[in-house]
Amino acid sequence: TTPFNIEHTFDVTAGDTTRINRERRYNVSMSAIGVQLGGAFHPIERIAISATLGFAFLPSPTYIQSEALLTQNAVYLENLRSTRTVASGDFSANAFLLSLGLSAGYDLPISSVVSFRPYLEAYVPITSAATIEGQSYKTYSFSGGASLVIAFPVSETEAPKPNPEPIKPEIKTTPEPIAQTKPPEPQPAALHLAVRAVGLTDNDQEVSQPIVTIENILVTDVSPTLAYLFFDDGSKVISDRYHQLASPSEAQTFSTKEFYRLDAIGINHELLNILGKRLQEYPEATITVTGTRSLHSLGDSASSDIALERAQHIAQYLQTVWGIRPSRIRVRSRALPEMNSDDATASGQAENRRVEIAASTRQLLAPVETKRLEQTATPPRIKFYQDIFSASGVKSNKIIIRQGGRVLETIDGLSGDSRHEWLWNITQGDALNSKDSITWTMEVTDSSGGSAAVSGAIRIKPQERTVTRATIDTTNADKLLERFHLLLFDYSSTSELGKNADEILNRIATAVTPDATVTLIGHTDMTGDPAFNEKLSYDRASKASVLLSNKLRFLGRTTPSFDLEARGSKDRLFDNSVPEGRMLSRTVRVTVERKLK
Repeated sequence: TTPFNIEHTFDVTAGDTTRINRERRYNVSMSAIGVQLGGAFHPIERIAISATLGFAFLPSPTYIQSEALLTQNAVYLENLRSTRTVASGDFSANAFLLSLGLSAGYDLPISSVVSFRPYLEAYVPITSAATIEGQSYKTYSFSGGASLVIAFPVSETEAPKPNPEPIKPEIKTTPEPIAQTKPPEPQPAALHLAVRAVGLTDNDQEVSQPIVTIENILVTDVSPTLAYLFFDDGSKVISDRYHQLASPSEAQTFSTKEFYRLDAIGINHELLNILGKRLQEYPEATITVTGTRSLHSLGDSASSDIALERAQHIAQYLQTVWGIRPSRIRVRSRALPEMNSDDATASGQAENRRVEIAASTRQLLAPVETKRLEQTATPPRIKFYQDIFSASGVKSNKIIIRQGGRVLETIDGLSGDSRHEWLWNITQGDALNSKDSITWTMEVTDSSGGSAAVSGAIRIKPQERTVTRATIDTTNADKLLERFHLLLFDYSSTSELGKNADEILNRIATAVTPDATVTLIGHTDMTGDPAFNEKLSYDRASKASVLLSNKLRFLGRTTPSFDLEARGSKDRLFDNSVPEGRMLSRTVRVTVERKLK
């Protein structure tokens, strides 16, 4: 991926030649089918070591050679994008691969016969995977995992009895009576239990004898209206994932009061009803509904009229359910959208099958704002260390966490979804009372009927408040946190999507005060190379910080320091299996946090 230059490239903006920086990328995909032979042993108690010899067959591997322009705003004429595929195909590889595997694990006993074993393993090649131009290429593998180990008990067998001797005549006598003794009754196996609770910070640092600080935060979420509705291949019917009302009477009772329970993608699935309600509130406003289609997906390419039919279907819903006059809705169609995704890919085709909505007034497609009260805890988690001994095996094992007489959480150590590390996320579930201490009790029963219990307490420290402020549908808050899921970007680009970026920046700027903590987190969707996505997400966050700084200076406001984060595609913000989830993931989330005064 070493960058190299194109010395003389024509710049259509400047009308002159310029120098373009680009790089080549090679992506190789290899698969292997094989078998491993090996053995394992325990050098010391609980430590398991294994070694394997692997034989693998390599089907034909493939490669893709692509090229990317690193200079901003530069595109290839052939596809009007900053990336293109140079070559692809198969390459020659050795038919068989021989490798040596080493693994180490640690047994954590769950019962007398069952252990939980986390392990690490590595595979080192003995033979090369391919030889190209005299250069050998080898594959190395490092991985980790966990397994459940069952030790089957070995039953003792009686020694064979010797052949009986020949029967000899004997004189029968009356034997002396033998005194019968009653064997002692077996005593139940002893059960011992010890538990220690520690706090766990966001950085996984342990806090012994934690005192938990509870803080109430009034959260304002500002989510964008994407102004797109996406359709299935070859379909003009609105997808079931968009909430549709059945009649005008249902439209009369529609409310956004419960939207605080929804994320950005859930709010966008209410787009038709949000738009219908706002059209009623602004009777002079008009909209333009433009249907588009994919040129390469099978169903769309079979019908050139489907783009117009999609737009007509949206218009019909607004007229029938929300009573919007046809004269207020302009219906149009085109082939690909003006800002289209890569129509050669399945994900790009899904994003191009849509209806776009443009409004005559910004209020129709303004972001949706919701408020709710959230709790944070410091430290945020409690970890329970347990030491259990039972010769007969554990039958049941659970921790019950209470506050003020009510049960907050029950952790069952033997349930199918339980983890060996006993962790409690404090603010998940019921809201905490910031005054009463939290008590916990671990109860254990073994197979012989024995039981044991250990209890403990965790102190709660309420956050100091300077002012009590009442808010609608919330209780008192200690801190304000505003999140903006607003700055959306075009496919594989740092160009903002839509024409409302300036309005969005105005909305964010009003929330920024000199003492505020402002964090800009760049994201991408799940498509593309992870390394490219991480760089792209940082570029998006950096560009958003420049735009926000300029806006604050223009408004004559003090600019605080910004924290920039690049998450790339590591954090899956929304469901990326649907196009609206991918588009909403191409974003910079802006959080503005400040104390109440």
